Amino acid sequence: MTTSDNSVNFGIQQSGGVSQVGNQAVGPGAHAVGGGLWATAPGVDVPALVAHLVQTLDRHRDELPEPARAVAAELRVHLARPDPEPARVTALLQRLAALAAPVAPVASAVTEVLRAVQQAT
Repeated sequence: MTTSDNSVNFGIQQSGGVSQVGNQAVGPGAHAVGGGLWATAPGVDVPALVAHLVQTLDRHRDELPEPARAVAAELRVHLARPDPEPARVTALLQRLAALAAPVAPVASAVTEVLRAVQQAT
């Protein structure tokens, strides 16, 4: 049995669970481009929140467990890119929030950035 390219289904199938999908592309040559990380609700200054988070991470670095420092370093790399991928940044922020929970100032700063980024998506 042969099929033409027009009849091939590259759809996605999910059974159970929960999915939150931002940008998605499926099939040969597919390409998805994420929305801007900094596009968010009016009045929210995400770059200022990120700058505050970075300063807070620097100030409390020695209080953070090693896994949190590693995630923070990876987050910095992604945030330094000209067009950071919102889904990846969100995932890193979520991991950092869990790992940094014992350090209240860091946990608070992470939560603020996470909330702003989630509003943007």
